[in-house]
Amino acid sequence: MSEQKMWQEKFSQISPWFSDIIADIKKDCKNEHLRLDPQFVRQHFGGMPIHRITIEQMRDVYFRQILAGHVRLAEFIVNRWLFRNMEIYRFFETALKKIDLEFEKLESLPLTESRTLLAEALKTFQCEKLFCFVVLNDVAFPESLLEELQKRALDSLSIRQENHEEDRIEKKLREEMVRMKERHEKKVQELTKRHQGELEQLRREVAKLRQEKQEALQRVSS
Repeated sequence: MSEQKMWQEKFSQISPWFSDIIADIKKDCKNEHLRLDPQFVRQHFGGMPIHRITIEQMRDVYFRQILAGHVRLAEFIVNRWLFRNMEIYRFFETALKKIDLEFEKLESLPLTESRTLLAEALKTFQCEKLFCFVVLNDVAFPESLLEELQKRALDSLSIRQENHEEDRIEKKLREEMVRMKERHEKKVQELTKRHQGELEQLRREVAKLRQEKQEALQRVSS
């Protein structure tokens, strides 16, 4: 299998989490990749200032480029992400060496040992990140176990997205309540100001009537 096809298949598998991966390494992407490749920025981001490029924009451009066969970009993203998740790498390196010192050469780990290893990993690491690591780092789990981990990761992602949507709706409701409160307070202020103006006008009219009455009494008495 060519490198291009290998990366295309790997990133297709982890596509639901690609935004999370880019979010983890956004500083590396901006400081090490985009800043050093102005032609790439001009070509794919229209020359936009790097600090204004969003995670979503990077996600879309990077994913398209990897699927189009950009091997060096795929390797850069994987290397930086693995570097930021070295605790997972060290965990698997230590565990796999206990199974076989030359674990890199294994095409498939024994199912029993794989289940034990995965169970231990899930006690420490989140299943979505584990699945991405297993795919990107070629951990030789049996296909059935990899599918099981993928399903678990997708279920976790679904719950996370539902919670995010609930949080978004709750935030929107809170913001609307704040706006309603501000509109109400503004209306009360306007009514209060208008009422005070009307009272002041009445005071002036009463004062004028009293003055006119006083002047009239003085004319009568004189």
